[in-house]
Amino acid sequence: MIEALLSIRIPELWVTLVTENYDVELSCQVGGAARKGGWGLATIKGEDKVLRNVVEEIRKHPSVGGVKVQSRGQGVVTLIVDVVKCKACEVLIRSKTFMVFPVSVAKGRMKWLLITDNNKTIGRISTELERLSCDVSIERIIPLNGKGVLTSRQEEVIHKALSSGYFDYPRKTNSTKLARELGISVSTLSEVVRSAQRRIFTGY
Repeated sequence: MIEALLSIRIPELWVTLVTENYDVELSCQVGGAARKGGWGLATIKGEDKVLRNVVEEIRKHPSVGGVKVQSRGQGVVTLIVDVVKCKACEVLIRSKTFMVFPVSVAKGRMKWLLITDNNKTIGRISTELERLSCDVSIERIIPLNGKGVLTSRQEEVIHKALSSGYFDYPRKTNSTKLARELGISVSTLSEVVRSAQRRIFTGY
């Protein structure tokens, strides 16, 4: 198991335009995925006048199907953004990776913190993204077992879940089948996965 931090510029995605053209802070969390995109929760901070322009720019962007303002405060707006076109997102959805959220975006570049099985997977992701005209740089790769982030049991379960397609969309296996293959109950599987995720999130 490894952790990889990628810095990526996705030309076709709305976050690139917004953060290159406006002085704002942007972070995203994916709420749901679909074959070509999905929807995500985006929090944007900046001057109120700028934020009004940003929301309109997002609504008009060809990668966006719809925008719903969830909340608005002084200098901050939270949106649900439906993404209908993102080939780079498809690459991530197809890969055996677990992304740590939120994702920060600055000056057109996203920071993807990924947990996956090995360097080859990261290499394949990078190659596919570059074929889509994305600018990708790998900032670091760290073996998770060397950091002691996960217990050996958690690492075993997460590795099996990744390799079986449990984190893929759509899932290639379900909780019942995965638990049976690991020789544990579904409730135990759920707790081990939750605990592992909590450790990863707490560390970052």
